Amino acid sequence: MRVSLIIPAFNEAKKIGFDLDAASRYLESRSFDSEVLVINDGSQDDTQRVAEEISKKLSTDKVKFKVLNYGCNRGKGYAIRFGVKQAKGDLIAFADSGLCVPFSFLNQAISQIENGADFAVASRRLKETKIRREQPLYRKVGSKVFWFVVKGLMGVQVSDTQCGFKIYSKKAAQAIFERMKTDGFMFDIEALLIAKKLKLRHAEFAVEWSNDSDTRYHPVWGTLKNFRELSAIRFRSFYFYE
Repeated sequence: MRVSLIIPAFNEAKKIGFDLDAASRYLESRSFDSEVLVINDGSQDDTQRVAEEISKKLSTDKVKFKVLNYGCNRGKGYAIRFGVKQAKGDLIAFADSGLCVPFSFLNQAISQIENGADFAVASRRLKETKIRREQPLYRKVGSKVFWFVVKGLMGVQVSDTQCGFKIYSKKAAQAIFERMKTDGFMFDIEALLIAKKLKLRHAEFAVEWSNDSDTRYHPVWGTLKNFRELSAIRFRSFYFYE
């Protein structure tokens, strides 16, 4: 078995080194071979240079690191889609920069695939999940409102759509992401709707989670963009994704 780990990065020069070091320590201790793909989403800081320098130091025959760059900022959804196209693993995972979820929880994620799920998503809403560092109040309130909108209007039943820690079988990842159109943060919703249309099996698993205060999300403009993306996704869900 080979695992591909995708880390999307936009202006993450201060954090990406910690991400790669933690990924290396975890993956080197596993029995499977793996690759780590850093997808530089048009960063305007030193993300590319820092990621490349550290990747060269950490790459081994067992765990290979690559930094991919398409030159402009397209959004997290585009970055993940781009990474899936390049991934060579039998399982394809992605994790947000910032170590919100320790990489050791890939053990639980992989177990869900081995037990028959086509993909598995980390959930902050499961009772077994431990929140180590809370979101600020405005984000917590916004998350609850968002969840009710997604559940009621979009028909998504997964308890936590936005936790940036997920894994797919290669077949499921290719089927989902080749149909996806969303470039921004709402790509997770589109991925779940596509998976539902394709009758793919999903599982959720509990994690330890810490809020990353160094977020790229703007509470006003980001929210407006998210609702535009949700409207487009809802429209496409009636006619496409087959």
